[in-house]
Amino acid sequence: MNKLKIAIFYDWLNNWGGAERVLLNLLTLYPQAEIFTLVHDPSKTLWLPQNIKVHTSFLNQWPFSKKNPIFYTPFYNFAIEQFNFSKFDIVISTTTTIGHGLLTPPETLFVCYFHNLNRYVYYTPKIYKILTPLLSIYKKIDQILIHRPDAYFCNSVTVSDRLQKVYGIKPIIINPGFDPSRFTPSKIKTTNDPFFLVVGRQVPHKKIDIVIEYFKKNPSLNLKIAGSGRNHTQLEKLAHGSNNIKFINQPSDTELVELYQQASALICPQFEDYGLTPLESQACGTPVIAYGRGGNLETTVQNKTAVYFNHQTPKSLGIALRKFQKKQFDSHICRQNSLRFTDSSFMLNFSDHLQKLWTKK
Repeated sequence: MNKLKIAIFYDWLNNWGGAERVLLNLLTLYPQAEIFTLVHDPSKTLWLPQNIKVHTSFLNQWPFSKKNPIFYTPFYNFAIEQFNFSKFDIVISTTTTIGHGLLTPPETLFVCYFHNLNRYVYYTPKIYKILTPLLSIYKKIDQILIHRPDAYFCNSVTVSDRLQKVYGIKPIIINPGFDPSRFTPSKIKTTNDPFFLVVGRQVPHKKIDIVIEYFKKNPSLNLKIAGSGRNHTQLEKLAHGSNNIKFINQPSDTELVELYQQASALICPQFEDYGLTPLESQACGTPVIAYGRGGNLETTVQNKTAVYFNHQTPKSLGIALRKFQKKQFDSHICRQNSLRFTDSSFMLNFSDHLQKLWTKK
C-alpha cells in the first residue's frame, strides 16, 4: 500500500476536533497521501504535518471562505468536481457533508468514510426551514451523488442507521479511536474546588447553552468549558455574571488531560454522531454525564461509566446530575471501557478493509 498513490479528501481544513484526529490517523497510515479540501486555513491547522501537500478548491480564494459561510454551500459540489484525481490509485474521502460527490476515474478506488451526513440538509435547523424548496432539489441531486463511491465506511451505528435510512446504503462501521497513552488517570484529585467539565466545539448543535443555563441557577456547582467555536461569544454572554462558570479557550494537550483528570465528570449535552471526548474522559478515569442518544450510548456504559439524561433541557440535565452525585464510579472500569476504542484499532481495521477492497479492485 505504501507504493500506491493515495489522495485524501477532507471537507475543510480550518479547525480541530474528532474528525481531524481521524484525518491524522489516515496520514499516519498513508504518509505519501496528498490532501484535497474546499478551504485551508494554515493558522488553524498547526497540527497538520508540514510535509503534506494540500490542494484547495477555488473557494479558498473567496472572501470569508475560511469561516464556512452558509451562502457558499451551493458551490460546494461544483468546487469538488474540479479536482483531478487521474494520477491516484485510491481516493479516500473523510467527510460530514459533500465528500461522496467527488468525481474519480473508473480505475481509481474511491472509498468514502462518513462522520455524518449533511445535517443542514437532512436534519434542517428551524432557522433554515425557509430553504426547504431548495433543499428538496438538493436532496434529489444528492441521491445521485451517493452512488459515486465504490465503498462506504462510517464511524458509528448511529451514522450507519442514518445512511441506511437516507441513502439505502449499508456502510462498514469502523469506530474512530484515541491515543490511550496521552490520556491517563491521575492518582489523586488535586483540585480544592470540584468542577464539572464540557469539552468541544462551541457551535449550536453541541447544546452547551443548556449546561450554562443549569449552572447559572446552581452557583454552588462549578463548571469549566474548554474549547472554541463560532458560538463562543454568545456562550460567554449567556454565562456573564456567573462566577462558577469558567471558559478555557483552546487548552493545550497537557491542560486538557489535567482537566479530564481533575473533573468530577464530563458533561456531553449533544446528540453525538460518535464523539471522542467521552472516551478521553473515561481513559482519564473520569465518568460521563451524557444525553442518552446517539454515539454517547456506544462509547459509555450506563451506571458503570456514565449517567444519562433523556431531554436536552437544563431540567433533565439537573436530574442526571443529582443522580450522578448519589453514585460512585470506579476509575479503573472507566478506563477499561475506553480501551475498546483506540486509534491503533481504528487504523488496523481501516487498513485491513482498504487492503481487501484494493485487492478486489
